Amino acid sequence: MTGKERFRYFLDYYLVRTLVILAALLFAFYIGWHFTHLPAERVLHVLVMSDLFGEEEKTSAVRDLAKLLSVSEDQILLDDGHDTGSDGNMQVSALLADERLDLIICPRDEFVRLAGEGTFADLAGLDGGIPEQWEGAVVRAVGYEEQDLSYSEDPFHEAGNGAGAERPYGVVISQGTVYRGMSLTKGEMLCGIVANSRHSQNAGAAVRYLMGESPKED
Repeated sequence: MTGKERFRYFLDYYLVRTLVILAALLFAFYIGWHFTHLPAERVLHVLVMSDLFGEEEKTSAVRDLAKLLSVSEDQILLDDGHDTGSDGNMQVSALLADERLDLIICPRDEFVRLAGEGTFADLAGLDGGIPEQWEGAVVRAVGYEEQDLSYSEDPFHEAGNGAGAERPYGVVISQGTVYRGMSLTKGEMLCGIVANSRHSQNAGAAVRYLMGESPKED
């Protein structure tokens, strides 16, 4: 056959088969690539409200935390720059419900509100208790206590919000030397370990790292 005839023969008898085989190979490649490039599980998610970090300092902190926790850098998220207010509250509520947060850093008034909603774990109940290097920076706040009251007895649900005991729920993280070096706002910031965190030990290690050294007394 001439070249033109061979080409016509290929189109008539082999084109469809070739396309099917190529499609199957591409699909197999895609499946293999997808399962070998799954994102690593995040082992530390820090949400920061009303503060921003310097880019170089943030990169350095992620690198140090990854080394400290023996994980890859993409498993650490320092999520700064979030606002307080209704939009911020909705975002925090969604992340908490999805059990994606491990540590929250925020101003004092926001911290007190979140503690009253049962957001934070009692630091005294963590493995090893409260480290000595946090002494002087520990913050006590009123927690959450569920009470079975009728709507007429408690129309604004106040008994179930900030009606619990006062406990050590947080640390003034802005007293830490590493955190001060990262912060662009330089304001007072508190942090608390999330009560339903799946990585509370990692969160505790992150607080120790961000504190840098024993904080100064007020």
